[in-house]
Amino acid sequence: MKTKGIILANLLIVTLIVFAASSAFAQTGPGDKSSATLVAKIIMGFSLSLGLAGSAVGLGIAFSALLGGGQENFFKNIAVALMPSTQGIYSIVCLFANMGNFDTDPITVAGKAATFGFAMFFSAWYQGVVCAAGIRSILEGKNTLANAMVSGAMPETYAVFALVMTFIMK
Repeated sequence: MKTKGIILANLLIVTLIVFAASSAFAQTGPGDKSSATLVAKIIMGFSLSLGLAGSAVGLGIAFSALLGGGQENFFKNIAVALMPSTQGIYSIVCLFANMGNFDTDPITVAGKAATFGFAMFFSAWYQGVVCAAGIRSILEGKNTLANAMVSGAMPETYAVFALVMTFIMK
């Protein structure tokens, strides 16, 4: 629990630094009208990083459980271990879906990105935890692959909700 608190505190500190320092980096070029575009790009980049980092953390947790099962069980359970990778893909989709809006509506893009990044990070992290528990349960003979996949899909649902909301928010 102490590690989670440290990670959350570091995320908060980095977020505050990005928001505080963004005006310092806002040196506008000849085509820029305001620093809002730059701030939106910084926040979107941070959001993309959170989604990709969440997937990496979730995959690390799930694959640790998978590797603990030995070579004979590796390919039988790999689908469960790969589940946290989708949040990184969703983060990339969010970036590409909003690339054309940086100049026209940077504040909305920044709001979408800030909300989306944290949702992706935490859903991927905890999906990795759930998938690791499912893999362990399969290896102990208490659970089936289908139960582990359904359980692993529950945190994924909220990642999908966050992705859908980025398309709905105006």
